[in-house]
Amino acid sequence: MQLKVSDNIKRYRKDMGLTQEELAEAMGVTIGAVSKWENGNNIPDITTLMDLANLYNISMDELLGYDKSSKNIDALDQKIDDLCDQHRFEEAVSEANAALARYPHTFKILFRCARLYFYKYIEEDNEKDRESAIDLMNKSMEYLSQNTDPEITEYTIRIYIAELHREKDPEKALSELKNINYNGCNDATITKILLDTGKRDDCLDVGSTAFLRCFSTIYQLVMNVSLAMASTGKKKDIEKAIELADFGITISNQYSKQDSVGYFHKLGTILLILKAWWLSCLGDFDTMKTCTREAYELAVRYDNSEDATSDLSKSFRFYYSKNKSSAFDSLGTSAVAGIESIFSQKPDLATKKNYKHMGPVIDYWYSLKDQ
Repeated sequence: MQLKVSDNIKRYRKDMGLTQEELAEAMGVTIGAVSKWENGNNIPDITTLMDLANLYNISMDELLGYDKSSKNIDALDQKIDDLCDQHRFEEAVSEANAALARYPHTFKILFRCARLYFYKYIEEDNEKDRESAIDLMNKSMEYLSQNTDPEITEYTIRIYIAELHREKDPEKALSELKNINYNGCNDATITKILLDTGKRDDCLDVGSTAFLRCFSTIYQLVMNVSLAMASTGKKKDIEKAIELADFGITISNQYSKQDSVGYFHKLGTILLILKAWWLSCLGDFDTMKTCTREAYELAVRYDNSEDATSDLSKSFRFYYSKNKSSAFDSLGTSAVAGIESIFSQKPDLATKKNYKHMGPVIDYWYSLKDQ
């Protein structure tokens, strides 16, 4: 054991990027003492070993080099999880206390126990369980570097913490959620808390922005997946691509104010041209012409409209925020010029097989323009 302790003190020191001098300073001992530990000439006392394990973010078993440590941790983790599944919470708490006493610096145990208290609180509404869950969640983040489960991240843990605060301390829950609201991923929950706490205007503000983010995501997905479906050149896939284009056109229309032509109509012209392209691939030139004409007329209406701006508050049907929100794209301010810039783009991997079928669409577009 002496050999493993000395080797581990040295290995974990190097893993942390510490020199012997820096470890000595952190532990409040001399460099000579650290040197003796690592050479196997001396073994730290139990208190110092515990402090070392704490510094290294590992369990005592790991520091001492017990080979069964990992298996023991996995077995305890599974046992607590099984007891939770069976709603045998008192037994699970007993196992958790024993596990925490033995592995107080092990992420897997800390997080498992935190979730135990989370589930127990959800079911029994005991304030002490809530406090224990929050405390253990926060402690587990200190040892997150030990985690090997890709599905568990700091974001995951903070979502648990926010949920634990949600009913008892909604302001704290809001703060947690806003700090990890990456690209609006927590907008729906935030609007619910704002609604529940009587903050109507804030709810409408966040909700409006969230709607716009949702549209942006859906629009990009429709474009990309439609192109991917049609890239095979097969009839059944192109028909699916047309369905997707129709879905995107419907969404664009639903987002648009009904009494004016705005930015969402401009985006709709692109989807109409996409649909016309797929119709050309199928040889349905009559419907292709109808679709292209609709796109051209809508593009002209947009370019001639006073509401043809990047200010989404003037074009979004469900915009309730007092703040201004603007949209910009790579096609420029003109819908007609934007479509024609698409026509001039060179084929890539996704469009190569179908690119020749864009020709009839382009020809008919310019024939309309010449009229």
